[in-house]
Amino acid sequence: MVALNLNSRPQAKQLPASEFPDHPADVYVCDECGRDITAHLHRGRAHVRPPLGTTRYVCPCGQRYLSGVTEWDYLSDWSKRQWLMDVGLAGILSATLALFSILIYFAALYHSAILFTFLAIALLFSLRLVPLFIAILTIPLEIMASLWRTRVMGNTQAEENSPV
Repeated sequence: MVALNLNSRPQAKQLPASEFPDHPADVYVCDECGRDITAHLHRGRAHVRPPLGTTRYVCPCGQRYLSGVTEWDYLSDWSKRQWLMDVGLAGILSATLALFSILIYFAALYHSAILFTFLAIALLFSLRLVPLFIAILTIPLEIMASLWRTRVMGNTQAEENSPV
């Protein structure tokens, strides 16, 4: 065990946040105050689109860092089309949930045991998909929040939000 070094845990690689995203690390700490800000920095991954959000994270001490996320206005046309396809999927899911609610209403109104049984079985099989449903339904909200930050609130820090 000692020869194979199985008793020790590998040390987490810690770097100052100014090294993000050029140098990979397990933990990033603020250069000024030393706070762990890893949760606010998002490293890009292959075949995964970047999440929407502010392009810079501001530490409570005032230091600014690139966050690894992007705003709607900075996406390419292709990326915007990909996000909008998910908005269409959220619309379809919303319509399905509305239809399910209407069927529950009619089952209660007409005391239909067969319809209640059918809806209970459908609900039972779809419970495992609830986290996916929630993730899909939040996509339009993320887009609206990004548009709110950049267009409605006014991006007064345009030069700060551009990549370094």
